[in-house]
Amino acid sequence: MSRSAAKEPLLPTTPLTRKALRDSVYDRILEMLLDGTFAPDRSLSIDALARQLMVSPTPVREALVHLERTGLVSRHALRGYRVAPPLNAHQIHDLCEARLILEVGALDTALWRLEGLSTELQDAHEHHMRTAERLMQIPRDHRQLSDFRPYFEADWSFHWILMQHAHNDYLLQMAESLGSHVHRLRQSVASGLTDASLALAEHGEVLAAVQRGDLEGTREALRQHLQEVERRSTADIGMT
Repeated sequence: MSRSAAKEPLLPTTPLTRKALRDSVYDRILEMLLDGTFAPDRSLSIDALARQLMVSPTPVREALVHLERTGLVSRHALRGYRVAPPLNAHQIHDLCEARLILEVGALDTALWRLEGLSTELQDAHEHHMRTAERLMQIPRDHRQLSDFRPYFEADWSFHWILMQHAHNDYLLQMAESLGSHVHRLRQSVASGLTDASLALAEHGEVLAAVQRGDLEGTREALRQHLQEVERRSTADIGMT
């Protein structure tokens, strides 16, 4: 028997359709978490979710295992899965500190690759402004968490472009892992969101520095923006 004949190709032990189903269930539950369908600290019943999504409990259980890694849900002994509660001030500080280290570090690399950065940031900034305008047209007492999502996504897109221009897959993986925590932060403060104009102005300072080719000015503008995000986010939260 030849060596090539002795080594049969390994076939997947799990049907591909099962993985596709699990991914679809994951995406649907994630969508509901991001849109505020589930209140913070609410219990998540695997069986109830399976009935709602018209699937068996297995892909729901597998999806929740993966969602636990995002920080949006947590698992408690004897109580099962729950929607994560809002972040407290200490958690917000740690998250903003992590963003500062990651984003400014990525920016140091991105600023040596300015080709296309200014145009992409300009487009992202204009899109962010349009989503802010649409959000502000909704009366404050009628806003749902789902109404904030386009604004949040446009805000994150501005930061994501800066990190993409570092051209470092490991940095992007870390940024993706932070993304859900950043959304959880925004869920914690969304009902009192009044800083859209300030955030847009701060993004504008970053953009202007990039357009000038001012490397140190860009770093400082981004650093100031992230520090202000933390300050505003913790303004009404006690340090508990």
